[in-house]
Amino acid sequence: MIPLLLGAISGLIMIIISLGTFRVWPRQHTSRPVTIIVCARDEEDHILDCLMSLATQDYPESLCKLVLVNHLSNDQTGEIMEAFAESSPVQTRVIHIKEPDPNIGGKIHALTIAMKHVDTEYVLMTDADCIVPESWIRTIVSHFAQDVVAVGSMVSCGPDENSEGGWIGRLQNVDHRYYMGLVGGLSGLAGYMFDRKRKRQSDTEQQPNIRFRPAFVSGNNLGFRLSAYKKCGGYEALGSTLIEDYDLLARMSRATGGYLAFPMEPNAKILTHPLPTLKALWRQKRRWAMSTSTPDTLSYIIYLMLISSRIVLPWMLIWQPLGTVGGLILTALGSTIVIRRVNSLMGWRVRMRDIIIHEFFQILLIHTQLLAIIFRIPVVWKGVKYSKP
Repeated sequence: MIPLLLGAISGLIMIIISLGTFRVWPRQHTSRPVTIIVCARDEEDHILDCLMSLATQDYPESLCKLVLVNHLSNDQTGEIMEAFAESSPVQTRVIHIKEPDPNIGGKIHALTIAMKHVDTEYVLMTDADCIVPESWIRTIVSHFAQDVVAVGSMVSCGPDENSEGGWIGRLQNVDHRYYMGLVGGLSGLAGYMFDRKRKRQSDTEQQPNIRFRPAFVSGNNLGFRLSAYKKCGGYEALGSTLIEDYDLLARMSRATGGYLAFPMEPNAKILTHPLPTLKALWRQKRRWAMSTSTPDTLSYIIYLMLISSRIVLPWMLIWQPLGTVGGLILTALGSTIVIRRVNSLMGWRVRMRDIIIHEFFQILLIHTQLLAIIFRIPVVWKGVKYSKP
C-alpha cells in the first residue's frame, strides 16, 4: 500500500506540474536594445557555429551587441572570436581572461567581467557549444512582459530520436526534456498564481509576491533584466558556486518579486552537443547537485518528494515487490506525461524505449549522487576540482 501511495503521489505531482506548460506567456512585439554574452573556454570546435547563428538573427543589427569572453583557453578559441569580431554585422567586443581570479572560481569569473560591459536593459546568454534558431533573440526579448525578470526556454541535444551521440545522446535528450518540462511547468504555475494576485491589486500597488518559483534554469538559454541583476547584487553577491545561473535567478526573484517566464516554443529553443560519455554526464550532474542555490521552500519540497520516490521505492522491492512495481510504474507514468507534453509542444519525437532507459538512469543517478554528497566527492569541471565547504 505504501509503495503504491508514494508512486501515486510522485506521479500526480508531475502531472500537476505538466499542467503549467499550458500557460500562454504574454508577449510584447517591440524590438529593444539587447546584449548577448557568450563565455568560452577551449571551445574551438564549436564556437564559430554558435557565433554564426547569433550573427544571422532576424533581429535589428543596430539593437544588438555581442560580448565574447575567452576564459583561460589553451586552444584557438580567442583567435576565432577576434576573427569573427572583425567581420561581425553587429557590434562585438572580445575580452580575453588569461589569469584566474583566486577569489572567483569557475565560469562566474568570466560572467562577472562580461556584465561590466553591458549597458542594455535586456541581457541574453548562451554557451559556445550551442546553436540558436534564427528568431531566438526576438522570441526571448518579446517575453519580457510586466513582472518578468528572466526568460528561459528549452535546450535539446537534437530534434528527435536520431540525436547526436548515439544512445548516450538520446539519454541526455530525454533528460533535458524531463527537467525542462518540470521547469516550464513550475514557471507556468507560478505565472498563473502571479496573475491571480495581480488582478486583486491595482497597478499602483506593490508587486504581488509569490512563494512558488522554479528551483533551477538552464544558463545556456537565459535572458534577464539588467536592473534586476543590479538589484540583487549581481554575480559578485553569489559567492562560491558552480551553477551561477540557478543562484542568480533565485536572487533576482527574491530581490524584485518578479518571476521567470519559460515559453516552450520552437523559436526559443536551442541545440547543444551531448556529453560524450556517462562519466562526463555524471560529473555534470554532480556539479549541478553541489548547488548553493536557495530557491523557495515549496519548490524544494516538490523536488525532494520527486527524488525521494526514486530512492525509497526501489528498496521497497525487498518487502513489497508487487506494490513497489506498481509504485514505480506510477512514477514512470508521471515522467512520461511530462516528456510527452514537451515533445508535443516542440514538435519532437522520442522512443518509449529511451523514456524507460531514462527512468532507470534517474534511479541510478540519484543513488550515486547521494553517495557522492555523503562521501564529499569533489566536482571536476574543465579539469579543475572543486569541493563544497
